[in-house]
Amino acid sequence: MQTQQRSTEYNFQGIMYFFRREKIQCRYQFSLRDAVDITLLQRALTAALASAPYYTQRLVQEKREMWLEPNTEPCLVYPGSTMRNIPEQTNGYLFCVSCEGDTVYFDWHHFLLDGHGVSPLLTSILEQYCNLRYGTAFAVPQIVCDPPYDMEAMLAEYPPVEYGSDVIQRDVVQTYEGALRRTRVCLSKQSLVEKALANNAKPVSALMGLLCMAMREYLGKEKIQYSYSSDTRDVAGVPNALYNCVCSFQHEVQLQAQTRLADFVADVDADIRRDLQPQSKRRRMADQMGWVYKVNQQKAPLRIKQRVFQMGEYIGGTISDFWLSYLGNPLMPATPELAQYTTDFGVWVPPDGASVGVEAASLNGKIILCIHNKAPNPGLADILRKTFENEGVAVLEAEDLD
Repeated sequence: MQTQQRSTEYNFQGIMYFFRREKIQCRYQFSLRDAVDITLLQRALTAALASAPYYTQRLVQEKREMWLEPNTEPCLVYPGSTMRNIPEQTNGYLFCVSCEGDTVYFDWHHFLLDGHGVSPLLTSILEQYCNLRYGTAFAVPQIVCDPPYDMEAMLAEYPPVEYGSDVIQRDVVQTYEGALRRTRVCLSKQSLVEKALANNAKPVSALMGLLCMAMREYLGKEKIQYSYSSDTRDVAGVPNALYNCVCSFQHEVQLQAQTRLADFVADVDADIRRDLQPQSKRRRMADQMGWVYKVNQQKAPLRIKQRVFQMGEYIGGTISDFWLSYLGNPLMPATPELAQYTTDFGVWVPPDGASVGVEAASLNGKIILCIHNKAPNPGLADILRKTFENEGVAVLEAEDLD
């Protein structure tokens, strides 16, 4: 492959996912109203990809360098629900579509995409499938990817923070690293919104506060540190970016057994509203990506870069008791026409940098929480149900799956 065919402009945004300790493979899963026809799903995938060139790339790695280039192998739909090893078992593609029963699974390697970047392709695949299966008339959209944001300009605007020895020596949250277990909780979206309005807070702030209360009991700690991610496409000036484009924030709360949501949610809400100001997001993005940039420039083997990167994450404030990612509606664009063919949704992401990872999505009037948990304590679903219900938020489902 000629050098000019390399998509090096998208290399940097995903490189952090080779600096993490483990490969980060994520999963979306949509349940449809009928059993999935794998032949039609293959045709739908092929049609969607024809107008979405960014996704048809493979990863090439030589010594200390890696890049993306066009993939000419066929992109296949696989039978079954087992997550395949990406890209080794997917013809080199950095995502994988499979199906079983009434469910379509979409797995991806975080090097290529974040949750926002996945949604346009998955939505297009579902739309083309409905065209073939139900005779709908969804168009085949052209899915474009914005060029990379100007990293040099961002770092010039916000020079990287130099950490002193006092920061390096500070205490860091000790996370659990046990076997992954899954918990699924579904809430009434309306009841969560009403609870937030009653406390003059954003729904995500109310959800964060309730999760902090549950984690206090589940982890047996009065001080809970939490992190959450925020989309930064707006402040980076790349609204159509498909590559990774997020930053993370960390805060802590001190709780007791008798603490109610109304006692502290205003502080949580104030922190989140302050974080989500454009300048704050841009500064945080520069801090995090500046460290990735600095590590990537080192002339060292990948294993050394991984150690240095991990140290930066510890002192930079991302390691937490739990992590919340609030996806919202996973369909993009979200249309009522497509929603009528979907009955359920799940999003599973490993809790990298936290004991518990909570992925929240909104679909068909429900807030769906898919939780990956590395702590050994039992009974997370029951604790979450009790916490939400004690505060008047209706729980539609709460189950420990593993």
